[in-house]
Amino acid sequence: MHDLCFEGGWRWTHNFLLVIWLLVLAATPPKAEGYFLGDTKAVLNGCEDHWTLQDSAAMPPLFQMTLCVDIRVVVPGAWVAFSYSSVHAPRPELGLEGDDEALYGWLLRVRHRFPIRLSPKHWHRVCLRRDVAGNSLGLEVDGRMVAERTVIAGPIPPAGYLWLGCRPRDRPPGAALGTVELYLFRMWADLGRHGPCEDGTVIGWNAQYWGVTSPRGRQRDPALLCGETDTHELF
Repeated sequence: MHDLCFEGGWRWTHNFLLVIWLLVLAATPPKAEGYFLGDTKAVLNGCEDHWTLQDSAAMPPLFQMTLCVDIRVVVPGAWVAFSYSSVHAPRPELGLEGDDEALYGWLLRVRHRFPIRLSPKHWHRVCLRRDVAGNSLGLEVDGRMVAERTVIAGPIPPAGYLWLGCRPRDRPPGAALGTVELYLFRMWADLGRHGPCEDGTVIGWNAQYWGVTSPRGRQRDPALLCGETDTHELF
């Protein structure tokens, strides 16, 4: 009789715990799956091809920000690496452009010119660093701070639209458009130093963040810096 009571109590406890576990699983939202794009680059021809940030990866308001992207100018001319715009703003809240003369950074719809030229055919890591409390906007190229501006303004508005490449409405002035390749677009909510293959915490170089408007805009290249990373690893 004692064994029967013990067995019945064990079954009741087991079933109760199973129900609780199923309820917990049902209440937990599924985790977005993706993989690190260590062997993949964006190939942007003029204003024809784009990468777009998915709706599920909205940009938060940031009081400190580090944004880095690797850029290779393949065909000289005017180009747009990326632009981030809020819903009704006619000009970018954040962005990076270039041509044969300079780099141009957008912050809160103001365009800043930096007299720095990227060498064609070579990869360059370009970083923008923004500190609201310090009223600063910094431009870093290949690990060296090359320019810093005083900008007195608030954080970048959240929940906008982020594009890699040139949108037709944002076509740079002049007729000759260049071709650029982008790699490792990443963003962090701090001003720290980050490893060459470290993924971003706000936005990462991960398949779950990005949609590509044309198959031509995406190309696999195992010779890229982080190409040996296991691109099938799920996050």
